[in-house]
Amino acid sequence: MIPSSNSPSASPDVDDFSGEDVDTVMGLLADQRRRTLLRSLERADGTATLSEVAEAIATEARTPDPGAISDLAGVSSRDVREVRISLHHLHVPKLAAAGAIDYDSETETLTLRERGRTLLDRQEAVCGPLR
Repeated sequence: MIPSSNSPSASPDVDDFSGEDVDTVMGLLADQRRRTLLRSLERADGTATLSEVAEAIATEARTPDPGAISDLAGVSSRDVREVRISLHHLHVPKLAAAGAIDYDSETETLTLRERGRTLLDRQEAVCGPLR
């Protein structure tokens, strides 16, 4: 079950870099799939379905060159399914609990929240411009 992201106790303040909050922010950004999920939502103007994000992540994983023109032709449905399952059971709940995204389980819609944008800004500050 994905926790409600409206609960104040479920949302660490990513702007407060003291104590555990730094560990929380770094933990959220430590996983490539979570970073890609956030970037995918940003590229989709903040909202996408779980299936759309899974397809985008599976495609990006199979296309190492970000400038390459690609479609789903090289991505198997098994790859997309594996990504979708990991998003649903692991990455979406973590990001929702941190207040970075909202997830509507009825429509399977993901929405990037301001905290998610802040996480992307933090990543860019550490790693340089995102591709």
